[in-house]
Amino acid sequence: MLNNLCMKPGDMISTYNVDFMYYASQLGWGNSVLCYCYYQGLSNQIQDPISIQEQGKPTLFQNMYALAMTIDHCKCHHARQMEKEAFESHSWKQGKASIFSTTTAFQNKANLSLAALSAKNSSFKSSPSSAPKKQPNTPRMNLSSKLASNGKLTSDKHKKHLENNLCFYCSAGDHKLDSCPKKQTIVSPKGYNASATASKKPSEK
Repeated sequence: MLNNLCMKPGDMISTYNVDFMYYASQLGWGNSVLCYCYYQGLSNQIQDPISIQEQGKPTLFQNMYALAMTIDHCKCHHARQMEKEAFESHSWKQGKASIFSTTTAFQNKANLSLAALSAKNSSFKSSPSSAPKKQPNTPRMNLSSKLASNGKLTSDKHKKHLENNLCFYCSAGDHKLDSCPKKQTIVSPKGYNASATASKKPSEK
């Protein structure tokens, strides 16, 4: 049975050792024969490091057994280390991709906000309602025909306004001088501002 016992791909050396020791205990073979049979049943990944030992392959079963266990332990540790590094590398790449995705989303949101603000400002500038409105020019009244050379109403006009209860500024009958809507745009026959003069009620002669 020992001649046919060998490790298959994926087998653990602990399982192989249990089976080997079980059959070896029933046969009673010598140390060197057991050492040879044990070596032949090992996997290639363990046989290769044993075969290149500087001191040569062990000739005693106990030494061969200990060396095989040491090599298997180192291989398992190396495999676990490789898995750990691969996992950390994968996690780092995922974290980097997540950060990049978050940064890109934030940048896109900022660009959209800037675009919306720019469009709003452009719309505000081009809106007709935002332009300053020009005040309509109120036509000024020419009172040169109603006023004397001193800027006051003539005697006839003054008397007529008093009798008919007319405005001393625009001659309208629905309001008085104090509330005349047109007295702000007076034109004096001599070129000076007569609004202050017109605001005062002319004295009767």
